[in-house]
Amino acid sequence: MQQNEVNSLQDPAPAAMSLEDKISLMCVVGTPSTAAEPEFRGRMSRNRFGGIGLFPHNVKNEKQTLELMEEVQSITGDYGLPQPYYVSIDEEGGTLSKFKSFYPYIPGNRAAGLSQDPDTAYLQGKIIGSQLHSLGIPMNWAPVLDVNTNLDNPVVGVRSFGEDPESVAAFGKAYIQGMHEAGVAVTAKHFPGHGQVSGDSHVVLPECGLTMEELLNGPLLPFIAAIEAGADSIMMGHLVFPNIPESAGLPASLSPFFAGDLLRSRLGFEGIICTDDIEMGAIRKHFSPDEVGVLAVLAGNDMILMCHTPEYQERVIAGIRKAVLDGVIDESRIDESVIRIQHLYTKFRQYQAGARPIPREGWNEAALQLARRTVKVSRDPLQLLPLSASHQYMLILPQQEQLTIADNSGGNDIGLAALLEAVGLSVQVQYCSMKPEAAEIAALCAQAAGRVVIQGTLNAHLFSGQLQLARQLAAAGPLLNLVLRNPYDDAYLPQNAGSILLCSTSDYSLKALVEVLMQGTEAGV
Repeated sequence: MQQNEVNSLQDPAPAAMSLEDKISLMCVVGTPSTAAEPEFRGRMSRNRFGGIGLFPHNVKNEKQTLELMEEVQSITGDYGLPQPYYVSIDEEGGTLSKFKSFYPYIPGNRAAGLSQDPDTAYLQGKIIGSQLHSLGIPMNWAPVLDVNTNLDNPVVGVRSFGEDPESVAAFGKAYIQGMHEAGVAVTAKHFPGHGQVSGDSHVVLPECGLTMEELLNGPLLPFIAAIEAGADSIMMGHLVFPNIPESAGLPASLSPFFAGDLLRSRLGFEGIICTDDIEMGAIRKHFSPDEVGVLAVLAGNDMILMCHTPEYQERVIAGIRKAVLDGVIDESRIDESVIRIQHLYTKFRQYQAGARPIPREGWNEAALQLARRTVKVSRDPLQLLPLSASHQYMLILPQQEQLTIADNSGGNDIGLAALLEAVGLSVQVQYCSMKPEAAEIAALCAQAAGRVVIQGTLNAHLFSGQLQLARQLAAAGPLLNLVLRNPYDDAYLPQNAGSILLCSTSDYSLKALVEVLMQGTEAGV
């Protein structure tokens, strides 16, 4: 932020605040239920936290979510915190979507990337931003700007816009513009890039072997673009870089080199730097709560996310307070973050005052327009498109599993069969596991005899049983594959079979797919 912007703030000067209130303002916590009363009020009476995060267990339906937001704003207003209060959520669309049961469920980032048009990401950001704005949620922990260069990455995958840094940068900038226009602040994540690792930081502390030069020429490009686009916050990733000695072996989220020297000084970012949740396994398994908050502050983080365990959070706050009193952390360092947080609250008000969201009655059409841009026909060597009512079809769909904590698509039905039947097709539907073994594969192939088969895959490049099923089906008869998650399946699936990429199982992706199946298309073939 510019110095004149800091001086113009109307919020209380840090000198007028107690040390305890300043430290609490740097902390973002959670609440365990679908209501804020009385648990959150009780905690706010002890610590005036700067923010709260919402997770799937907090969201049931629209009415309940609006009531939760009303409670949160009322409670925090009673304790003198700025309004609108910092409430954020990981609303990414695709495999991490909290509102899909009551708002249009749209494709996620990798599906948007299939369009090869950043305007798709702009529309995506504006739709999600419009939904958040309608609920009064002023901040989104998105967009994901990781470049997914490790195709076996267990935690990023379809959450990334793609594998090319410049493309991800362009899509990220467009997404931020759409979100801002809808009246919502953004958090770009996970700095300096989580797409090249093979570990999931929800569970382990991953290592990345890139050098500083390699980072600057690849994974950092989307974050540089996000800074230029006015990103309000950047979230630090929990991963270590053994080939970057300046990081001293610390995770990027706790590293003065990554947060302070690189992001703040070298790249010139003036907004909020926040940690990813420090209760994730990557941090909790390696650092005590008494020390981790101290390391986060010394690294240069303005806000510390710790959204699940009150006892853990109390120890983090106590550790920071002790470090200030002992002279390990200069209180002026705390004051710097307080001023940035106050400025963020001012931006919340500015975004909401100037919001131009998509009107609610336009959400469904916007979602369908978005999905139509993302369906890509890769090949149709057997000329199976368009589908015909004169054929008998067998639809084989994998049963979705939760593949990571940052995935709430597990257990959701893929509602394609009903859509195909609604347009007059004769479809026999069968479900298979994500890791089918020989007996299941043999049974499905026997049932498919004499039919045109449409097979959906979910990360078949990782789960080889799906590939084996596809190969046997293609050897026996006509096959059309639907790539429903990572696009990398396409290269491994039988090349003599048809293939359509969706990288999504959202309702609107399936509707757009049926349009392509029934109308046929030359695009991408």
